[in-house]
Formats: sequence, C-alpha cells, structure tokens
Amino acid sequence: MSGRAPARRHLAFLAVVAANCYPLAGVLFFEWRLATVLVLYWLEMGVAAAWGVPKALLSVPRDEALSGYRLPMRGLREKRGGWTVGGHTLYVHNVPTALLQLAMLGLVWLGIGGYFGYVLDLWGARVAPLTVAVGALGMVVAHGVSFARDYVGERAYEHVSARMAVAHTGQQTLVVLLLAVPVGASETFRTGGLAVVVGVVAAKLATETYAHWVAGGPGDGALAALLGTRDTTVAAPAVPVPDGDPDAVRTPDARAVRVECALAGVAALATRPGLLCALLAAFLVAFVDPLLGLVPVTLLLAGGCLGVAGRYLRLGSMSFRRYGDTLVGYDRLLEEPQWRAPLDACEGSVPRRLVDRYADTALVQLDWSAPADSPWPDSAYDPERTRATVGPFSAFGAAVVALDLPVTPSARPEPNRTVTYAAGALAAVFAALPLLVWRATHLGNAVIVAVLLLTVVGPLAVVALYYL
Repeated sequence: MSGRAPARRHLAFLAVVAANCYPLAGVLFFEWRLATVLVLYWLEMGVAAAWGVPKALLSVPRDEALSGYRLPMRGLREKRGGWTVGGHTLYVHNVPTALLQLAMLGLVWLGIGGYFGYVLDLWGARVAPLTVAVGALGMVVAHGVSFARDYVGERAYEHVSARMAVAHTGQQTLVVLLLAVPVGASETFRTGGLAVVVGVVAAKLATETYAHWVAGGPGDGALAALLGTRDTTVAAPAVPVPDGDPDAVRTPDARAVRVECALAGVAALATRPGLLCALLAAFLVAFVDPLLGLVPVTLLLAGGCLGVAGRYLRLGSMSFRRYGDTLVGYDRLLEEPQWRAPLDACEGSVPRRLVDRYADTALVQLDWSAPADSPWPDSAYDPERTRATVGPFSAFGAAVVALDLPVTPSARPEPNRTVTYAAGALAAVFAALPLLVWRATHLGNAVIVAVLLLTVVGPLAVVALYYL
C-alpha cells in the first residue's frame, strides 16, 4: 500500500488539473464567458457539498476541533454507535456535522447562486447550458466514483473525521466567495474579456493545487490556515462492558420521554433559526406569495422533528444496566454501550424538573472523576469530571435500590409553595396591568405594553410551575 500511495496521489493531482482545465477549454474553444465559468464553479461547490454529507456520516474518528462549536443537535456528538448499511456504519455522532453541511448547501450555496444570478443577470445572459450541464454531470460522476472507490472501497473513512471529510467544501466556498467580491464590485470585471476569464480559471486552479498538496499535513502560514486541512482527529474508543448478565436493568418512563421529546421539538422552534423561519414565512405569505411561505414553514417543521428525534436518541432509547458496582448506559436502538460509571466513586443528585412534576417521575445525575484516558464521555463544564443522566423513572424508589444509585429513594425535590405563590402573584399583577391601562385610556398602546410585559409574566409563570 505504501508504494501505491504516491502514484495514487499523483493521479489525484492530475484529476484536479484536468477538472480545472475543463472551464479553460470552454473559454478557449467554446467562447465561454465569465457567467458560464462562475455557474460551473457554483455547481461544483454544490456537488461537493452534497457528497460531503455521506462522507461525514461514515467517518469513524472524532474531531476535537468541533468541541467548542454550536453545532445543530450537538448533544448527539457524545453518542456512540450507528446504523450499518452494506457493511458500513453511519455514525450518530456525525449527524451534527452532516446537518451543518446540509445547512451550508441550502443557505450558503443557494444564497451565492442567487447573488450571481442577480449580479450577472444570468436569466438574460448566454450561459451555455448544454456544456455546463455536461460539466455538472461529469462532476457528479467523478465525485461518486471517488466516493465509492476511495472513500468507501478503500475504507478511507476509518482515518478521516467528519470535519476533514467536508473541509474541501469549505475551501471551494471560500474561493467562490472571493470571486464574488470583484464580480459584485466591478463592472469592468463582469464584462471583462478573455484575460479576466483565464485569470479566474488560473486562480481557481492555483488554490485547488495548493489545497491538494497540503492536504496531507497542516502546513504553515496564512494560506495553509485557509486552504489546508488540519488533522485534529482523535480516536473513538469503545466502552468496555463487564462480562455476564446484568444484575438489574431499568428503562426510562415512556410517558416522561414523550413529554420531553415534545418539549424538545417546541424548543427547537423557539431558537433563533426557528424564529427567523417564522418571520420569513409571515413576510412571504403577507407580501410575496403564500406558496413561497411553505418553504420556511417546511424548514420550521423539519427543525421541530429534528429536536424530537435528537432528544429521543439521547434519552428514550437508553437502558441502564448494573453489573455489580458498575453502571452502564446502553442504547437499545443503536445496540451500543454509551458510558460506564463506577458506582462507588459517583456522586448523585436529583434535579427539579417540570417534566418530572407532570409525569410523576425523577432522574438522577451522576458525577464522578475519570482518568485522562477514560473511554467515558467528556463533560464540557469540567474536564476532570464526567457526568451522566440516569432515568427518568416512575417507580423512582425501586429504581434507586435496583441500580444502587448514590441517592436516597426519598431524595426527590419537594414543592416550595412559598416561591410558587409569590411568583404566581407577581405574574398576575404584571398580567393585569395592560388590561387596567386599556380600560382607563382605551389606547391601542396597551397592546404594546402587553407584549412587553409578557417577557416578565412568562418567566414568572415558569418559576411558579417549577416550584409547584
């Protein structure tokens, strides 16, 4: 294999050169214009982004560079295991990166396409649709062959993290964005002749060549930081499970899981992207076309469904198995152990939660010290501690005894009626103020006051329910 690696690397480089010479041939022999070349580069970016999604899902290693990023459904990055298809596994911990790639494909890629279409007036320009279609088809086939032969056939995904698998998309996006600046700023650039188009093709070829040659290492300097792919992968160790059958097994309460999943879906709608989708849908329905409003509404519903699915994968599919003084969190859906806790070294607490008040359940949060090379999940709040959640259980006392949890069966938080009554009274006072203002003045401004006071009434109502 070591002798074949340089030859394969040189063949890959020749493929890069050939792919970038295709637009040059179109410029020289088919009278392509700048609009045609940019449309082809835009399509190439979309094709690479689309193939990046399965690449990311198949990646085996984890990436420590993503630990501080706010990825969609980032709680799934702690999950182990996945679904096996045709002898290859799609890993759940790569779902956040794949969703980020889909967001890039749906927002950045379409946004750049709309920008080019407006600036270059593509609807009225000659874009050589047949030759562009042939080039796009060739890109799809080339990426598909590379994916099937190299990434899957040679099992390259065993050594590439999800971030590195989609890094090439980011590099291409950067190049296209850099080309968008002079296109939008200079009329001379947009109407430039052969020299401008050849210059754009040469710049693209130079960046692709540099990115290809630094792909095997981090490189140095600003260009390496922008176009290189830094290897920040870490191994994904398996969680060892004690031999024999477990002494006790408990699963979360189904009713509490359903409530938590529903709340997670609603919470996904209340995020910043969800609110933006809602505002965009209202604007499109009111001022543009109601049918266009279905697009953000569909995205909003998809976000809610993802919130439900993410919460279920983190909670609903779990079972908790005790082997002597060791507790193992096992995912029944993925058929993979997720964490392992030494019960004799654990500290336990029972948090107060609205879901538990409604479903008459309780859960336990375990906290213990773990060695630096531990296979147990890391916790973001303290690198020297590890945390896991057990439950929620309806028969809480029986579950505590069966699993030997480090809490007492009667440790469930008791209601604090004083806080409940105080918060409820304050919420009622603030809620009544807009009504009193309206009755006294009959002014429409009372509606504005009501909206503003809801920001106070809402939290107070939540506090009242929390301590009920």
